[in-house]
Amino acid sequence: MKKIVSLLSAALVTSAFGATAYASSPDVYVVNFRNNADAQSQRLDSALASAVPMAGVNAQEVVIDTSNAAKWEKGAYDAFDYDIVPIFNKWVGLPGFAAVVDARTKRVIGCVNPSFAPQEIAKELRKMTAQAKGQAYMSTASVGGKTTRCPAAHNEMPTG
Repeated sequence: MKKIVSLLSAALVTSAFGATAYASSPDVYVVNFRNNADAQSQRLDSALASAVPMAGVNAQEVVIDTSNAAKWEKGAYDAFDYDIVPIFNKWVGLPGFAAVVDARTKRVIGCVNPSFAPQEIAKELRKMTAQAKGQAYMSTASVGGKTTRCPAAHNEMPTG
């Protein structure tokens, strides 16, 4: 009887830890490229602080801060830990926007910048998370000039 209880206890503990790990894995990464000297970065920081919880999605913010060498290095390690090094390499050093990345495929879905209000960022995060999860989402045409298109690559690999 004690063996059965021990076996069931071990199975429950294993499944509890497995469920926690699965539930905690994000659907998207919000990769915030920032620098303290950049005013847009500071505006985006406060907008993201409101927008991510407001969106109500399973998102993990990853900060790539190039304000000093230590923060730059931490950003590089975080990019490695989250397996988004190509995204880090593409835009490191270009502050003032956040790339939304599918956590499973590591594909960039879109970007937001400080021209978006926190409510607008939250709405875009909900749409991009739905895309990452393969779910339908409502899309409306925008005539306001705001776009979720990402900036051109800041760091290009040399050709030839």
